[in-house]
Amino acid sequence: MILPIKKEGDPVLREPTEQVVDFDFEFQTLVNNMIETMRANNGVGLAAPQVGVSKRILVCEFTAEEDSQLPSFPLTVLCNPRIKQASKEEVNMVEGCLSVPDREILVKRPKSVTVVAQDRYGNPIEIDAESIFARVVQHEIDHLNSTLIVDHVQELNVMFIGTGSLGEYSLRELIADTQYHVNAVITGEAKATIRGQAIETNTIAQIAHQAKIPLIRTERIRDEAIIEKIKKINPDLIVMADFGQIIPKEILNIPRFGVLNIHPSLLPRHRGPSPIQQTILDGDKMAGVSLMLTVPELDAGPVIAQTAVELIGVETSSILKDYLGELGAALLLNSLPYPEISSRFRKTMKRPHLLVCLLKKMAR
Repeated sequence: MILPIKKEGDPVLREPTEQVVDFDFEFQTLVNNMIETMRANNGVGLAAPQVGVSKRILVCEFTAEEDSQLPSFPLTVLCNPRIKQASKEEVNMVEGCLSVPDREILVKRPKSVTVVAQDRYGNPIEIDAESIFARVVQHEIDHLNSTLIVDHVQELNVMFIGTGSLGEYSLRELIADTQYHVNAVITGEAKATIRGQAIETNTIAQIAHQAKIPLIRTERIRDEAIIEKIKKINPDLIVMADFGQIIPKEILNIPRFGVLNIHPSLLPRHRGPSPIQQTILDGDKMAGVSLMLTVPELDAGPVIAQTAVELIGVETSSILKDYLGELGAALLLNSLPYPEISSRFRKTMKRPHLLVCLLKKMAR
């Protein structure tokens, strides 16, 4: 029987769970119903509190697609589980939850765990879980400990710096993600004057106004007054895109995670102020976005992550910029918090994504 899944806010998800002591027919029926419920909802794991039962029971199962890099693991039922040992190596990965629908949160967990428990018949077992198996087991044990994925959110105070349209997508995504609090936006372009009336043409400023985020306009970010404002705000991280001004060392030293720049090229190729135009002029077969830590020298900081897209040679700079802005936002959210990233990666995107971007732009 498929059981209703309890959602965030239901008190049963926060109640202490009891040890399983009876492995009788009623218990076996509950386990079967949990398995059926998990499969019916396309889940990879389910804990008893999620179906309204405050017992220490979890079920999990994952069958990978043929092209998936994640390994499958068989149907597993664990009663009264306890993590005996966890690896020192930890991995960040986006998680979802049947009890917290429409939310995906980046959670850092040990890469592998050893779990002691009982099977569905009460027999003692010990399992060594790695990769996705380890993550699912830890996620479900969290449920047994009255913990939801939203409890893993550690809000990061972020300042955004940008003027051009490349950063629009990234700013919107940062604002929408509960893991990040955008506490200020700095932009370098003033309002345009049309027929004597001030008109807001800066989309970065428009986004800040709509979200009621404090906005600082400056044509010279190295001014002492601007630096003092940034020191007072004291962001954990500064994200920059398409700003057009060199960030002085005094600002680079303020955020504890530094200043992260979204650069629309596959660095070290096309360093400098016009990477998109240069990509097209040079007839490159690939374009992309790099996330780099900003240092006093122009485009000389270490690259944190990159992602690439194939070109066919008919792109315009405006279309490519729009797409790379969207691509950069996805790369940014997938890479933060970047200090824990252990290796760089590059993903090759196929051409249809650019066509979608072109259609979007034509529809505006």
